[in-house]
Amino acid sequence: MSKAIIFTGGGAPLSLPHSLYEDGDIVVAADSGYDTAKFFDFPVDLVIGDLDSTKFFEEINRLAFKKSPMDKDESDTELAIKESISLGFNEYVLIGGGGYRMDHLFALYGLFTRYKPPIWWHTKYESLRRVSSFERFNDIAIGQTVSFLPARFNETVLVTAKQLVWPLKQFRLSFDNISLSNRVTDCPLEVFAANMATLFVGFPVAPKHL
Repeated sequence: MSKAIIFTGGGAPLSLPHSLYEDGDIVVAADSGYDTAKFFDFPVDLVIGDLDSTKFFEEINRLAFKKSPMDKDESDTELAIKESISLGFNEYVLIGGGGYRMDHLFALYGLFTRYKPPIWWHTKYESLRRVSSFERFNDIAIGQTVSFLPARFNETVLVTAKQLVWPLKQFRLSFDNISLSNRVTDCPLEVFAANMATLFVGFPVAPKHL
């Protein structure tokens, strides 16, 4: 199924999976997310935002873009998600948006309650995979650090994952009770999410000093 790849500002990753882009995908950049897409040499189909953060204002003016007002209720990332949905892309991958300002991070996370959470969320510090019912992680190293957190602020998820130093069995995962820094003991790692809720399985990708 084709998806939107949305680049946004703040906390961009240092690398991306080679298989991320597939035929039929659309690449949308929210403001300075264009800078990250350009760094990774992604062909951007659409730029959305007030263009107050990007270093490539003149270049963007020669592309297809929708300019938003600087004073607005919706963030450029939200506008990018809404535009992707309006174009028929119900699934998306989010690149960036991690760290720097807590208010921006919480506001971004809040979008996952109003819209579907991303399939993958790649930031400077971690890669997070959405799990809605079951996911098998085949390409994972023994000893890999892994954390589990809800994909929405208001959800409690019953999580089972046995191939861990501290196995989870119907663990009640919520923002009151996040499972941090577990370690993988066997491959593949199989993660089950019960009660029709959604979680992120997070893998740190940045050195601790960053």
